[in-house]
Formats: sequence, C-alpha cells, structure tokens
Amino acid sequence: MRDFLATLRLCPGALFLHDEAYAAMRDTPRPFLKGLILLLAVGLAVSLVAVVGETLEWATTPDLGAIKDVVLQRLQQMDWYREASEKIPNFESTFRQQYDLGWRVFPYLFGAPNPFKAAVGVIVTPLWLGVSWLVFGLLSYAFARLLGGQASLAQTLGCTALAVTPQMLRLIRILPYVEIGGVIATWTLICNYLAIKNAHRLTSRRAFWATLLPLIILALLALALAGLGVVLGLTIVRGGK
Repeated sequence: MRDFLATLRLCPGALFLHDEAYAAMRDTPRPFLKGLILLLAVGLAVSLVAVVGETLEWATTPDLGAIKDVVLQRLQQMDWYREASEKIPNFESTFRQQYDLGWRVFPYLFGAPNPFKAAVGVIVTPLWLGVSWLVFGLLSYAFARLLGGQASLAQTLGCTALAVTPQMLRLIRILPYVEIGGVIATWTLICNYLAIKNAHRLTSRRAFWATLLPLIILALLALALAGLGVVLGLTIVRGGK
C-alpha cells in the first residue's frame, strides 16, 4: 500500500509533464509491478466512474421511445410518405421495420447513454489499457534500445505506465453529459514521449522516433489486417455466387 501511494504521488508531476516524475519511476524498485498496479487502478476507477455518470445521464435523458413516436408521426404527415404509401406495396410495414431497427441501433452508436455498456467497461477498460500498455511498451523499448537507450524493459514499462495519468481526467465523467474529447490521446502521447526520453536517457530527437515508430508499426499492421479482411470478404462473396 505504501508503494502504491508513493507511485500515486508521482502522478501529478507525470500529468503536468515534469521530467522528474518519470526519472523517479525509472529509478524506483520494481517499476514494472508498480506501473501495472497503477494502470489497473486507473482503468478500474475510470470505468466505475463511467458507470455512475452513464447511469445518471440515462436516468435524466428524455424517453427515446416517446421521441421515436413523435418523429414517426411527423414523417407520416409528410407528402413523400403519403405518396410512397399509395404507390409502393407494403411500404408502411417495411418502413416501420427499418425505422424500428434504426432506433434500436443508431442512438447507441451516436452516444445515447447505455449503463450496460458502461458496466461492461469495468472489465474491458482495464484490459484494453493493459494490452495497449504492454504492446506499446515492448515496441518502444525495442526502438529505444536500437537508438541507444539504456533502460531495462521493466523501467520502460514502469515509465510508460506512468504516462497513463491523462486517463485520470476521465474521472470527470461522473458528471452526466460531460465529454473530454480527443485531448486525452494527445496528452497521453506527449507523456509517453517523456516516459521514453527519461527512462532511456535519450536525446529529444531519438526519443521522438522511439515514441513514434511503434505507432507507425501498429498503424501499418492495422491497415494490413483491414486489407486482408476486405480481400477475404470479396473472396467469400465471389465464391458464393
């Protein structure tokens, strides 16, 4: 517990981009274990707060069913709807099926509050943070060493775990209707740059590339997988004809 509190005390400095915080994490005993505990704690705290905020937002949001009925009534009063009903067989039943399906899917795709989804995040968020941290940490360690870095893998992972501190800003989601936006991703990237720079005692230029190259590799891998998925999909479609 004392070690965890000591790690927490480094978080404000890491959040506000102080080199000393990352250097302290590099030199602390067992940086990997401390980083792992910090990352899981942040992921769990953020996801639990999201459940509270999402539930409050869901409870105070107007009934989507009532909105759905009002919109349908307005559509049915439009000239194009009346003309289509007269000219197209089974138009009204087909339209209603598609309309109901759309209201079951699209509101949640575009941010309608969903407490169940937030509850699933209690498991998914820490897991995603952990996997992302390990993958980026391993790649950045490899590139940093190639560029003359001096840190061990444990030190690298400890410092990059400290770079998760911008995620703590998501705690504000306990307030309904509050969104952070994309600033966290940019802030986290800058923190990772400082983590690599201080962990490996690299120059600014080398630390920049050690931080950027893993992201380039991951982006190329994602594009390759997407392309493979498209090719397989087209192959299946052609084979079915």
